[in-house]
Amino acid sequence: MQTLKTWMPAVAGMFFLGLGAGLIGIYGFFVEPLSREFGVGVAVLNLGPVALLLIPGIASPLIGPLVDRLPIRRIILAGICIAMGSLLAISRAPTLPLAALGFGLFVVGAVMYGPVVVNGLMVKLYPGREARALSIAAIGISFATVTLPPATGALLAVLDWREALAGLAAVLLVILWVVALAAVPAGVVGVPADGHVRAGGTIYRQPAFWLIGLCMALGLNAAIVAAISYPVHFASEGFSVAQAGMFLSFAGASGFVGKVGVAWLGDAIRNRARWLAAGILALQVLGFLLLLVAEGAFAAIIAMCVLGFSSGAFLPIHPFLNSRYFDAAHIGQVTGAQMPMFLPFGLVGAPLAGYVYDRTGSYELVLIGLIAAICTAALLALRLPAPPAAP
Repeated sequence: MQTLKTWMPAVAGMFFLGLGAGLIGIYGFFVEPLSREFGVGVAVLNLGPVALLLIPGIASPLIGPLVDRLPIRRIILAGICIAMGSLLAISRAPTLPLAALGFGLFVVGAVMYGPVVVNGLMVKLYPGREARALSIAAIGISFATVTLPPATGALLAVLDWREALAGLAAVLLVILWVVALAAVPAGVVGVPADGHVRAGGTIYRQPAFWLIGLCMALGLNAAIVAAISYPVHFASEGFSVAQAGMFLSFAGASGFVGKVGVAWLGDAIRNRARWLAAGILALQVLGFLLLLVAEGAFAAIIAMCVLGFSSGAFLPIHPFLNSRYFDAAHIGQVTGAQMPMFLPFGLVGAPLAGYVYDRTGSYELVLIGLIAAICTAALLALRLPAPPAAP
């Protein structure tokens, strides 16, 4: 019972990431109804994902320091209210500009109980066990990709999009508030006092800040571009839509296993965190190479399992690396300040991949480019100095 109580905040983090960042996976369900309702093209509504990159990149450096100064539960509760209140407002918006404003506010709210805040909570609450806590929280996104799309589809099958969105927001508001009040400690989360992590000085003067930020920006954005490209890539290789969906489901299941692997291995080799990051990236390169030469469904499944495992394992590596090089008292500021590094790659990657496909009719050059980006990220990880030894 005591063990269960100990890990309840990590389970809460799983809910926050799954029902925050994980909600982005249902955006596409509302594109066609909104297009029909407001009389605009799908291309206009597809600008929404750009806000999912821009707003966190701008807001995270502001919210990050609050994680180190204010009670984290209050930040989370405020974010839940803003996010779900915005969804309710969107469901009543009479015009597209008002709906767009509501969506922007939703993203701000989601940032307030998203990765920067949740990862800061995990690092502060679980010194010496960060990898397990971060991996448990990251599993929430995997669960969301499995459960939320079919639930949303079922709602839209019987309800108008406005009613479906309002109902979804009301239910999630209650769930998230109950989880936050029941599982997140009140007050400022304690900071470990063992002194084994590097403190003092300006974070911007430390090479680890830039190396980790650039490594994660390349690695995570490469995974995002790949996820966007997979369906069209498989179609261009002659696979059916059903087969592509099956391949992606294998990748999703493997991603869950990858997160569990980091939880099991990360804390045991925490003094070699940079090697763990580089090893996961090397495995991702192997997956892309297998995908490039894959012929037939079985070979594609093997490649997607390797890619899914490595991508899932890489997701909690960002806060884990930060926890090894920076004092937990400043982890929110560090993670938030690194988020703008994600913007250039995130804004350019997907459009550039689409341009290459339009010109060549294939994603092979895109996959080769992703391999180059991931190899660069691995080299950046290996350039990190040895972290301070854990006691």
